[in-house]
Amino acid sequence: MTLTSPNRGYPLERLEGNSGSMSYWSSLFTRVADRLGDLRTAVQSAHDLPGVGRAVTAVRTDASDLSGLLPADIAEAQLLAGVMQRYADAFDAHAKPANDLIDDIETAHAEWSRLNLAADHAGRAAMSAAYGDDQDKIDDTNDAVTEAIGDRDAAKEALDALWTQYEGYYGDWDTAYAAALSELAGGGGTVLTNEARDLLDALLAATSPEDIYRLWLENPELQQEIIDSHPEIIGNLDGIPWDVRATVNAARLDELLETEPEGPHRDELEAIVRALNAGGTPPPNLISFDPDGSEQVTAAIAYGDLTTASEINTLIPGMKGNVEDLLSWGESAKALNESVGPGSATVVWFGYDTPELLEEPDMARAEDGAAALRSYLLAVRALSPEADVNVIAHSYGSTTAALAIGSQPDGLGVTSFIAVGSAGFPNDPTVVENLTNGKPPQIYATISEDDAVARVGRATAPGHPVSPERLPGTTVFDSDGGVDASGGSLPSATGHDALGPGAYLEPGSESFYNVSEIIQTGQPGTERGGEGSTQGFWDANNWWISDEYALIDF
Repeated sequence: MTLTSPNRGYPLERLEGNSGSMSYWSSLFTRVADRLGDLRTAVQSAHDLPGVGRAVTAVRTDASDLSGLLPADIAEAQLLAGVMQRYADAFDAHAKPANDLIDDIETAHAEWSRLNLAADHAGRAAMSAAYGDDQDKIDDTNDAVTEAIGDRDAAKEALDALWTQYEGYYGDWDTAYAAALSELAGGGGTVLTNEARDLLDALLAATSPEDIYRLWLENPELQQEIIDSHPEIIGNLDGIPWDVRATVNAARLDELLETEPEGPHRDELEAIVRALNAGGTPPPNLISFDPDGSEQVTAAIAYGDLTTASEINTLIPGMKGNVEDLLSWGESAKALNESVGPGSATVVWFGYDTPELLEEPDMARAEDGAAALRSYLLAVRALSPEADVNVIAHSYGSTTAALAIGSQPDGLGVTSFIAVGSAGFPNDPTVVENLTNGKPPQIYATISEDDAVARVGRATAPGHPVSPERLPGTTVFDSDGGVDASGGSLPSATGHDALGPGAYLEPGSESFYNVSEIIQTGQPGTERGGEGSTQGFWDANNWWISDEYALIDF
């Protein structure tokens, strides 16, 4: 006989499922969505294909047709990935504990059944004794009945407590199961109206952040409906206003932390929280947040008011960077705003999977990151068309940024591209041409005389061996020590690090000072090789060093 819960009638059954398998399929669907997104980016580029003639027109037409089809497929893959992962999380949170209670409930039910039968027997014995004349026997059987009933009732309380737990877990799992079915059937836990669904389709089909921004502003009555049904999309859709994205992403982060177990993933989420709670005026904003779409948790935090800023700066990390470094990068961002002055806002952009050491020579991470960075920079231009846009990229981050910014002749509207300790720009003729065509952005670069890592990175990477310091038109600035405008000492960069003592972006260093001056005036603030400058290892009088930038001429 199958047992059922006393209050809600749930069967005592083992809930079948495998959260690991569900998460695996979720990751596969996410990867499909990412690859379709990459295809969409490529298709969007085809819209701008230069030239005339039948072949070019055909390519543009095909690109337009494909662009209209891809958003629905991307949305479906994202939906399946999200549903599978949420159901996997619900299975771990509710179904597994329910399954763990089954043996306890069966044991408790058997014990209650035994004691209930014993109480029945004791009652019959007491009833039988009551018809006799033996008072002692009557008293003894009555005491036995009282004791048996007490034991039975205690067992029933214990069984009821277990049933209550089971009903809670089973009910929550049942709700999650129904929500998953509803989401699959209706495209979301909340069924969208036809108008909202049409708007969501149009937002996903839009070919630029400008179009997304326009569509969003034209439909204020549908905004909250779409936010409620698809926060994971709205929180990361370039062209949606920053304050909307920040509110949505902060809420998603809080929700995830309520159920996320201890482990590396939770550590990353908590690192984001620490960065957001570190203070600032205005408080930091989580303008992008994707906990599941990449191998790493990706996020971007804005310091300062992006909507009113006249200088929008973006810090891009390099090799081995991840969101657990956000707090330190945030301090550098706040210091940069303070140094530049009113009107400065700085974004710390951890929007791509940064490479490990063995991946650094390859371009795969840069290619994936460049697509995301390109979209972000276009959103900055769409939402703040009058602001100067400055990109400050460290190490492999400069490789990624060069690939993104150099993808278009107009440099995506970037004003200044500042590379510190660059791992090398891509060896792509189109990228190099677009970065040196005499149009914005102006390129600035520095490499410490004690930075062997960047030099080795360029020398060992066939995909990104180009030294930015040697590109035509680049303004090279020092990071080897100097003095500021007031005569104060500015320490040198003593290695390859971005942050910390002796690092490129450490507040108070010569490199950091020059970055601030470039943003404010367009020129470095110190003289090359001037007062306070020190010699590093690469200045030694060794005949096998070809120049001050390179171990060999690469």
